[in-house]
Amino acid sequence: MGQYDIALRHVVEQHARDLVQGLSPGLPVESASWVETQLTAMERRMDKALELRSGGLRRLLHLEIVVEPTSRLAFRMFEYATLLVISLQTAADASADVQNEPLPPVQSVALILSGRAKPWSQVAELRTSWPEPAPWSGHRFQIEPVYQRTVDELLARPGTFWLVFAPLAVDAKVESMKQVLEELRRREPRDDERADLYAAMLVVAELNTWEHNLGKELRSMMQDADFETVMQSPTFREVFEKGIEKGRRAVIEEMLQRLLMRRMQRELTPDEQAALSSRVATLDGEQASAVLDLDADALRAWLFGPDAE
Repeated sequence: MGQYDIALRHVVEQHARDLVQGLSPGLPVESASWVETQLTAMERRMDKALELRSGGLRRLLHLEIVVEPTSRLAFRMFEYATLLVISLQTAADASADVQNEPLPPVQSVALILSGRAKPWSQVAELRTSWPEPAPWSGHRFQIEPVYQRTVDELLARPGTFWLVFAPLAVDAKVESMKQVLEELRRREPRDDERADLYAAMLVVAELNTWEHNLGKELRSMMQDADFETVMQSPTFREVFEKGIEKGRRAVIEEMLQRLLMRRMQRELTPDEQAALSSRVATLDGEQASAVLDLDADALRAWLFGPDAE
């Protein structure tokens, strides 16, 4: 699972109503949970499917998080939606309780994080039938290119989910990110949920789709209390470990530097900064995550050894 899946999977489930309202305004959502079937468990390439209850009816939202779309996007959406429907039928055939029930309708959505500057159409398709005049058959899916939205468009959507993608907006600037962070704090008062939203925002900001370079600014703008909460977020820790594996050590070093300064309540000396750079160069993901729990004395010992003064 990639870092974007890790960062977004939890917030998608926790804020499914916001997701659906942004895609289909006015559609009520009573509940949402991830679909787990025998086939989706085996088919690891498939991103996600949310089972929704809307108006008392069961619906499925097949969601693909697409970082860099290719010419095979339509086929990928067709393939995974087909696998999902097969898995639903397989599960129904194995259960006497649901054998005679119709399969729930499936809506496919490609949530695109980066790509071409040319605007996307709202709907794309893969035709599998003969060319016209033969009747059309195939697969149609919705496209949500969040990186082509404006900050105001994302702010206008309900809830907090869509604010995660504000750093990717076509007109994103440092000033507008301050407004987004303030609005996110206002809309989400729970520290743990806000921490996961921040973690997802920090990860997607690194895509730098329009060369905004807002990741560092976002980290700097976070309030101290918010930063400490993010450090304890399970979502952030998993992404943090993945970052070491992906070679994103400069970002990891910056985050640990800020953590050190908070715990030690002062700026780092040049020797301490050099020691930090040296230590980060040798960390693996599990070690990097463990460092987040150290207090000031333990951090200093980690930098210079147990005999450091």
